Amino acid sequence: MFTVLVNHIGYSKGKPKKVVVQCESMNEKPESFFIVDRSGEKVYEGKLKEYGKVASWHTGYYYAGSFDDFNNEGIYRISVGETRSEEFSITRCIDTMRLMNAVTYYFKAQRDSGEWLLDDSSLHFAGNREGTVDGHGGWYDATGDYGIHLSHLSHGTYFNPQQAAFSAYVFFKVADVIEGNHNEWYTMLKRRLLDEGYWGADFLIRMQAPSGSFFRSIQRKMALDAVMGTRCIGFEYHGSSNQFSEKAATADQETIDDTNYETSMRSGGGSAIAALAIAGRHFYLARDYTQDDYIVAAKTAYKELRNNNERYTNDGKWNLVDWYCALLAATELYITTRENEYLRNAREYASLIMDSAKTVDKNMRRLEFDNGQPYFSASDEGLPIIALLNYAEAELDEDLSNKARETAEEIMRWTVSITNSVSNPFGYPVFENAEDGVLKKKFFFPHTTSVAPWWQGDNARLGSISVAARMIGDMTEDETLRSSCYKLSEDTIDWVLGQNPYDACMMEGYGRNNIQYFFRNRYDFINCPGGIVNGITSGSDNEDDIEFVTEPNERINDNWRWAEQWIPHATWLLYALAMRKE
Repeated sequence: MFTVLVNHIGYSKGKPKKVVVQCESMNEKPESFFIVDRSGEKVYEGKLKEYGKVASWHTGYYYAGSFDDFNNEGIYRISVGETRSEEFSITRCIDTMRLMNAVTYYFKAQRDSGEWLLDDSSLHFAGNREGTVDGHGGWYDATGDYGIHLSHLSHGTYFNPQQAAFSAYVFFKVADVIEGNHNEWYTMLKRRLLDEGYWGADFLIRMQAPSGSFFRSIQRKMALDAVMGTRCIGFEYHGSSNQFSEKAATADQETIDDTNYETSMRSGGGSAIAALAIAGRHFYLARDYTQDDYIVAAKTAYKELRNNNERYTNDGKWNLVDWYCALLAATELYITTRENEYLRNAREYASLIMDSAKTVDKNMRRLEFDNGQPYFSASDEGLPIIALLNYAEAELDEDLSNKARETAEEIMRWTVSITNSVSNPFGYPVFENAEDGVLKKKFFFPHTTSVAPWWQGDNARLGSISVAARMIGDMTEDETLRSSCYKLSEDTIDWVLGQNPYDACMMEGYGRNNIQYFFRNRYDFINCPGGIVNGITSGSDNEDDIEFVTEPNERINDNWRWAEQWIPHATWLLYALAMRKE
């Protein structure tokens, strides 16, 4: 037997489209597929390519085929022998609009509100720091975490996800993409994008610390505790986390000062500056501050972190994540203010990023951290490319602009090459991880990194790569690379929207087989329509396998790694959908 896997929502007219056939046995050998319309008539025939097993996945034996050249709008199924897929659509624009609309409403539902907003209007500090902060606003971080975070995992040095501040930034970027595409169909959606963007920007101004940096996190106590008085401005230990225990391992060894409460460039500061800078150049009436207020807040934060970023990091150093977050910030400040200092600084950050890209083959470069570890991220893997291309667009010096574009293209060439170097019917982006001095190709975020035991599904990572691939596809003159980038961009979206080994759409309320989040065998935390869950991971006991825990079992009574919604996933999907430019 086999299963015919498709994107549950459908495919965009004129974009790459594929079918994946998942066989229970290698003895099954399907050779072709048919697209059939609602009347049962065959309207297209395609060939299937054999991919076989993927890594050590236990989910089957694979074939896949493309139907990029079939663009008749309508509702269809795919037939392989006697087996048919579920229905899907081929449309121009409408499905993309539906999904962007859903994600925007998801964020509206995640706004700080009610008892939580009341508590956040006068927050005390965890630990010994004195004073209170009006930190109301922002968005709850995840299904089971009503805290609000600019970033977390900062103790891990290289794996700081960009969270609430980056979400605010993306709402403005997506509004710009829509406007730049001159698409009148999105007029009302753009107004709601700006509404969310300013909700986030207003929150960031309130979270700005006296130093000029930002308070990193509003923490809540135990998830099921009463709300009143249990929320606070949290701090981070530099060497450990208390996420999985009552007490952080280095709690007795570290002295907490004001900088532990505040952000570095990589722990949300760079994203916050970028969000405020871009907020300073839009018009929208329903906001709490003036355009000048946003710009001054961004400039103040940038000055502090430009001069003192080492004080706010866990290891007293800048690294690649700081550089690309700072590049994002400096570029947006330059675009808004046209002050040359920010362009000079952006050139410096871009140069540092490009120096971190090591040649691995002809016209291919791999980003590496300062310890020689190949760069990868659970949430923002495409962001260095995006930051370089944003800078290249703003750069006045043609030679420097071209150099940034060429480097970004060479990094993407490597991503495409390594993705295609293994059996990979879904087109899932592959990366390299150094394990015991040996480089190994991986599909999913490893269990054993500096942020262990934290690991989870990679849906935000997929969205970030989708955006980066689309941007490279739009700018490259290499037709082969363009085609590969557009395919990679759509492959990642297809995976999130149901074309994966579990036939599960990751967006709550859409598609089929939505996973539900259970917490200690309870279902107190219900996922919100339009939000995106963490997603599929490697196997708990075998990193070369695959796993998606949908029901409680003897080992797992909290499936947050797979089923919890997290705002970076929705943020990146929104950006990826907008980049289709339909």
